[in-house]
Amino acid sequence: MSSISDPRFDGIDFENSYLTGVIYDDESLTLEMDFNLSERHPQYAVPQDGDESCYRGGYIRFSDIEDLQIEKAPEQADDYSIVYSVAGDGRRFEFSSGWGQVKVTAGSVRLALD
Repeated sequence: MSSISDPRFDGIDFENSYLTGVIYDDESLTLEMDFNLSERHPQYAVPQDGDESCYRGGYIRFSDIEDLQIEKAPEQADDYSIVYSVAGDGRRFEFSSGWGQVKVTAGSVRLALD
């Protein structure tokens, strides 16, 4: 179950979103995603042409990283893109997905939608 107290993430249903990429280096971590937006999100649009949900591509970028722990899933994982849970408070976040487990503490967190 997802629990994020940071208001920037209001209206994002992480458990029905998809992780599409993970990019990390010594300075930052970027999680590329197809975000599932609920009606509470300001960029929500009524699904069109048989779509069941409103999806928007985008990313979460963590920089000024204080702590980063990554545990990749075994290579035989069924679906790397599935998001199982997300928790966070504005500086510390934990992501559990088919790709693996990510725990990050960062001074800067940026959410961007296409």
